[in-house]
Amino acid sequence: MNFIQISIITFTAAILIPLVGFNKYKYSTSQDLINEEDTVITSVKSNNINNTLQVKKRSDGTFIVNGKPFFPIGIYHRSQQSKDWNTTGFKLLQDLRKISAAGFNMMHPQVGGNYKNDIFFFREAQRLGVYILPSFSYEKRLEIVNQYKYQPAILGWDIADDVDHPANQFTPEIISKWHQKIKAIDPNHLTYVSGNNTNRIVPFMNSADTIGFQSYPIDQDPNDKKPLRKNYYTFLSISGEKNQNFNKSIIANLQAFAWENQTPTPNELRNMTYSALINNVKGIMYYSYFTGDTWSLSEQTELWLGLKSIISEVKVLTPIFLEGNLTRLNTQVDDLYCGYWEYKNSVYIALISTSPNKLIKVDLPIYPMNNGYLRPMFSKYPSGMVFTRGSLTGLIKPGDVHVYKLS
Repeated sequence: MNFIQISIITFTAAILIPLVGFNKYKYSTSQDLINEEDTVITSVKSNNINNTLQVKKRSDGTFIVNGKPFFPIGIYHRSQQSKDWNTTGFKLLQDLRKISAAGFNMMHPQVGGNYKNDIFFFREAQRLGVYILPSFSYEKRLEIVNQYKYQPAILGWDIADDVDHPANQFTPEIISKWHQKIKAIDPNHLTYVSGNNTNRIVPFMNSADTIGFQSYPIDQDPNDKKPLRKNYYTFLSISGEKNQNFNKSIIANLQAFAWENQTPTPNELRNMTYSALINNVKGIMYYSYFTGDTWSLSEQTELWLGLKSIISEVKVLTPIFLEGNLTRLNTQVDDLYCGYWEYKNSVYIALISTSPNKLIKVDLPIYPMNNGYLRPMFSKYPSGMVFTRGSLTGLIKPGDVHVYKLS
């Protein structure tokens, strides 16, 4: 029998629980974690408002959690779509630990199917330092928010998925009312909706605290020969530059699954990630670690390892995203995109090619500096640019991303 050690902040002591027995544990009304024989295993202190996250937004759209800026690096998880409901709670807990170990700081699960399993899951997420942005039944949304709003792992609430899809018949007025009702009973957490159409999403941009925008271009349309270019312009179009009244708190929902047979390659996923980042998104959430019995990212070894490497990069650069000053260059070259952040007397440059087949010549002015030392941020990835007399020059291969520090 395998055992795990659970060490949760509100527990009075660490405990050993057999994994195979997860589903048999339950909570009494006094919040004691007990087994079926009512033998007290450990006492869990009741949650109160003092343990609740205080989640706000800065004027630039950056998330503020308990007074500190926060950049979400998250992933979806559709555990309740599994046919084997008996293992749902167990699998969710297992996957949470793998997701945490990979470096993610946020997870988007489905909750509301089993109160005992949900509470156990929330507390393990808190122990691991993973914030939870859950989805749940629309019909029970107020009930579920009231049940779980004091859980310290909760970052916010997904109140509507595919909000701009005509089949769902949502309107901005409907979503705004849902938002207002949830904020009335829980002002401390964010509301979140997601969509996928750059035109239809516009009326919904201010109907919730934050907007997730889905970009899943790989193998979606066989006639689209430049899916990476499409991904870039997707985030450019909703970045808010053309409409300053847009909600600035955009979370990029990026493709980590296959529509049919073709998954993104690790290089494509890295390209999509940096294209979103230089368009000033305020967080990233990949879709999806698990989608019932049709997709499991952990079984896609190459893609999962590639994504973990990307996450390690994003974590290194997070302070720059939070506090740096972003400039996006007009390269005037098709399929070549560049953004740089000024941060603590250095410039951090992301250079992206979305071309499927062309080598692109680069000659770009980096205005903050006329000279300096240029070095690649991540040695395992492509580089080769030089910086002289204020310009970044060199060649970039199809689909590549270069990331540099200039100081």
